[in-house]
Amino acid sequence: MLSQLITKLITGEAGTFFARMKRVMGLYVVMAFFALATLMSLLLALYVFLAQVYGPLPAALGFAAVWFVLVIVTWIAVIIARRPPKKRADDRLQRDIASIAGVAAMSNLPLILGTVKRRKSLLLLPAVAAGGWGIWRAIGAYRRDSRYD
Repeated sequence: MLSQLITKLITGEAGTFFARMKRVMGLYVVMAFFALATLMSLLLALYVFLAQVYGPLPAALGFAAVWFVLVIVTWIAVIIARRPPKKRADDRLQRDIASIAGVAAMSNLPLILGTVKRRKSLLLLPAVAAGGWGIWRAIGAYRRDSRYD
């Protein structure tokens, strides 16, 4: 489209190009209006169907809940999109690092499993760590609960 505009500017036919673009834009606006009317008709038909099945009030409340969820999702998308590009780049870098670490761990998995197969005592280390973490959490929960008694 841009190359057509540049070509028309060079040849002096930019006026006809813009006139054609206005007509096409007008047709796109009409098409968007018809698409919106179609969507509204489909939503109305869905509401009528749900109102017949569940009743008018539950159907209206359901529609309100769906629209509210869509507003919240859109709001979250706006918050994510408004983040500075540097923050988004940092997040992307962290995801890439995590992905590379996961691939490295998976590629070393046969070596690790072979080592564990030869020395079964290596299984004790993760088991002891998990048990210690569980005991630490249980003691912390007990201390928190005993303060309020």
